[in-house]
Amino acid sequence: MNPSPPDLDDPDEAVRELRLRLRDADADCAEPPGLAARAMRRPAPRPRWRGAFATALAAVVVVAVVGLSAFLAGRHNPAERPTPKPPAARAASVQGEVYNSEQPCRALRTIECSLGVFRKPALSSRTADLADRVWHGDRVLLVCLLADGPRVTDETGVASRHWYRVVVLGTGAEGWLPGVRTRNETEVPDCT
Repeated sequence: MNPSPPDLDDPDEAVRELRLRLRDADADCAEPPGLAARAMRRPAPRPRWRGAFATALAAVVVVAVVGLSAFLAGRHNPAERPTPKPPAARAASVQGEVYNSEQPCRALRTIECSLGVFRKPALSSRTADLADRVWHGDRVLLVCLLADGPRVTDETGVASRHWYRVVVLGTGAEGWLPGVRTRNETEVPDCT
């Protein structure tokens, strides 16, 4: 005897029919062989060579960065460069030494500790206005003195309106250095 078709307009009958079909479909499903074992298995350990390779790669990168840093720091060391001969008109110029009032920066040759030699006797934050950078202890030729330039105050509060026209020994760059960035005790001719 054939069962009568379900009345799908009746919500209870429709739910019962759906449950029966789902049970039949679930009974027909078979678990793939080895599924439970694969799900319970731990992930395979990483090969040891990967860790050693990563360590070696990190060591190579560190050595390259240190080498590049040393190379770049050495590029601005005037002791390693031959000092250019000053022009004949500047042969009588006074040699001076750059002075940085910040104690921690005296031994460092980093950008943060550099002092600007400007193209014009005026402070500027633009790198395009710099003729060169100098550090504490660098030697410069003091060509002439501008006695009434823009006032500059260093980090300790020492202020001056003096600006020196300088030639940086080691690079030959020419520009203006504020008077507070040197401790000159020799007379320098006025700039005309």
